[in-house]
Amino acid sequence: MRYVWGAEYNTGNEKIDDQHRLIFDAANALFAAVKKGTESNILDQSFDLLLKYTNTHFRDEEEYYENIGSSLLKAQQHEHQMLINELRELWHEKRHGSSDAGTDLDYWLEKRLVPHIIAEDTRAQKARR
Repeated sequence: MRYVWGAEYNTGNEKIDDQHRLIFDAANALFAAVKKGTESNILDQSFDLLLKYTNTHFRDEEEYYENIGSSLLKAQQHEHQMLINELRELWHEKRHGSSDAGTDLDYWLEKRLVPHIIAEDTRAQKARR
């Protein structure tokens, strides 16, 4: 397992933390498949899950940060939009035959989404006005 949830990642909101854990689970499943060279078996499912889930999750998260008065709400909204755009671009490349789609998605999870969860989401939760 590449991504291990730790208590230090908790935002204090059970719904958001449960969603983050599900994202970690999906990232671990994709990582395992890429490592085995079998990512084509779950790639469509991974993209579908992430495309649907990030939109829902980001909406829920932004509502939560607004409710707690996080001073970093605007920065979070901007970062969320960038992440969604990046994910859509990866999906577009995959749909047009990119042979590295699994590796690219795994890299995006490792370098963009998981660090966002670990660092930015925790920081935004603590930045109450």
